[in-house]
This record gives sequence, C-alpha cells and structure tokens, in this order.
Amino acid sequence: MDDLLPLLRAHYPLRFDSLEFVRESVSVAYIASAGNEKYFLRCVKPIAAAQARQGVDIQVFLQSRGFPVPPVILTNEGAPCFEADKHLYILYEYIEGAEVNPAQDAKALGALVGQLHRVMRDYPGPLIKHDRHYYIDKYIDILRAMQYPRADEFAAYGDALWEKVKGLPRGYCHGDMYSGNFLKAPDGRIYVLDFDTSGEGFPMVDPALICNRTDYFKFQKAGREKSRWVFGRFLPEYLKHSPLSKIEIDALYDLIAVYHFALQATIIELHGPDCVDNKFLDNQLDWLRRWQRQCERRR
Repeated sequence: MDDLLPLLRAHYPLRFDSLEFVRESVSVAYIASAGNEKYFLRCVKPIAAAQARQGVDIQVFLQSRGFPVPPVILTNEGAPCFEADKHLYILYEYIEGAEVNPAQDAKALGALVGQLHRVMRDYPGPLIKHDRHYYIDKYIDILRAMQYPRADEFAAYGDALWEKVKGLPRGYCHGDMYSGNFLKAPDGRIYVLDFDTSGEGFPMVDPALICNRTDYFKFQKAGREKSRWVFGRFLPEYLKHSPLSKIEIDALYDLIAVYHFALQATIIELHGPDCVDNKFLDNQLDWLRRWQRQCERRR
C-alpha cells in the first residue's frame, strides 16, 4: 500500500497521507485519506479494466445530470481515472452510509431505478451488449469446460428461459442491482454504486434483481411471494419515471432464474473453477428446478 501513495500524489492535486484496506474482489478497495478528508479508491484488476472504464464514464455522465452517484474525483489531467501497471485507478468522494433494505426502501428504490433508466436513455456513448451468451450460454460453456456431468440439464432449462425472455425490450441495464450496490446516507438520500456490469440488455433485469428476496443458496418456498410483495411496492414508483410493458412485468420470475446463470458464470470467471464443486452445482440445479415448478404452478 505504501507504493500507492506516491502514485496517487502524482495523479491528483491532493496530499494523501494514508490508505486503509477495505476489501478485495475484482478490484481492491481502499479508504484514502488526505488530512481530514477521506476518499474511496478502487484499484481495478486487468480482467475487469474495460468494463470499469465504461462504468466510470457512465458514472461521470450521471454525475453531470445530477443523478445520485458518488462523485468521481478527476485527475490532474481532468480524466476520471488513470492506468498504471495494467490496473485502473478510480477515486471517489467518500460518502458515509449503509446498505439499503429492499423491503423497507422499495418505494424509494423504485423511483430511483426508474429515474436511472430515464436518464440513461440520453447516454451518448456505446454500451457493452448483453446477449444470450452473457445471460445464459457463458455459464453452460463453463460447465462443459469443467466436464460437469449434468451440464445438459442446465442447458435445457437455459433454452427454455431464453425462449421466454428473448423478446423483451432492450435498453440500458445496470446489471448488478443487489442491496450492496445502493448506499443510503444518514440524510436518507440513496446513491447507486458500481456500474461495471452496465450494458445494453433487458432493463427489467434491474427491478428483478433488487426485488429478488430469494435465498441464492437455499431454496425457500416463501422467496417467490416475498419477491412479489417487494416488486408490488417498487413498481408504481418506477412507472412514474420510466415505462415497463406487461411482458416485462410478467418476466420477473424468469429473470430471477436467469440471474443464477449470469451470476454463477461471473463468479467462476473471477475465482476459477475450483471455487465450486459438483455438489454445489447439483444444489444450484435443484434450486432452479424447484423454482421452475413453483413458478409454473403459480402461472
């Protein structure tokens, strides 16, 4: 960490004096201090640098439109980030706050996500496209490369899911809207975080993810009803700012299943195939089959 301080001083008009490690995943996060002021620093690993560049460009655009995102600190050259040793560095203003509670904050989240989708219709830059490979097939390809013996069963369900969702309207999608990517400040204002998975995909994915109250690891019958209840409070506020068609609204439960395919692919890509075993994958397949049966009965 000591090597980072001179690097930061060289790129920002701030006299940084300390760094505090926060967490590590696809990027390493720190609290950077300059006197009495604190900042949030992300050091993005090469595997995710391209997506992070798009993400910070989106964040700067939203910042210019007055949308609540943590403000990006520009470098001495006026850039929103800099690169060194193939890593991407992004510095933000530090905002105190905590994770949202989707059940309690559903109405506020509905309004916020609706506003995000409306504002992003004017985004001038290109967006990474999220297609069938991103949502479904990447996971199947990984399973087959791992020689998982039941990959064809996942593939069959993936085919069925894609037939249901492939005709959904396309547009901007944040793509990772779980509670940890919203920050609620002490004054009640909610900020949206982490735009690295943003792209052109199904906008309805965002409401589906933040309203999803299922347990990812253990199937629970009540998960569907809990998700429906949160979505019922979220939806009217969302619709005040951005439209959703009936086919999008009806796709809520199918997109929760799609999330299992896309997220699991991302996890294995980041952490390697040894992060899961056949028992874990069998449990995931059982989860999806039980979800499928429950949703078909309720239709």
